[in-house]
Amino acid sequence: MVIYTQVFDAALGQIKMVGTETTVQYKSAVDSIADLPTSDNVVGDLRMVLDTDHLYAYVGGVWADQGVIDIGDLLQERLMQELS
Repeated sequence: MVIYTQVFDAALGQIKMVGTETTVQYKSAVDSIADLPTSDNVVGDLRMVLDTDHLYAYVGGVWADQGVIDIGDLLQERLMQELS
C-alpha cells in the first residue's frame, strides 16, 4: 500500500504529497485523533478514526492522515490480504 505524507519542496516553495510503498497492518479503530496511540507503533500501522472516518498511517514517527476512506474499500483490501 502507498502511504502519503506532506513534504515541503523548497525549490518550488510548496508542499507536495509524497507516496511511500510499505507493508501495512490494520489495527483497531479509535474514537478520535486524540486516541491514536503515542507508543508501541510500527511503520505501516493503520487505524481508522471513527469521528472523522479518516484512515491514519504511522510513518516517520507520526500519524499521517490518509483521508476519508470508504469502509467497503477497507474491508475489501483486508479480505484480499487474508486470502493471499
